[in-house]
Amino acid sequence: MSGSSTARANALIAVKMALRFGLPLIGLVVFGRAIVLSVGGDIEHGQFALGVLLILAGFTSKLVPRP
Repeated sequence: MSGSSTARANALIAVKMALRFGLPLIGLVVFGRAIVLSVGGDIEHGQFALGVLLILAGFTSKLVPRP
């Protein structure tokens, strides 16, 4: 039984770390790309919004239960 609970705990930790760090990093890349494009005059409001939403989505890691 302990092997099963250890595997579940490891899976929850992996999901939590992916949500906590992965989504905000992707959001920063998207947001940064939108900033670079806007300097050239091509303002993409959708990319700004997507970047901010991905950064805020990092808070969903709080919804993953503790192992």
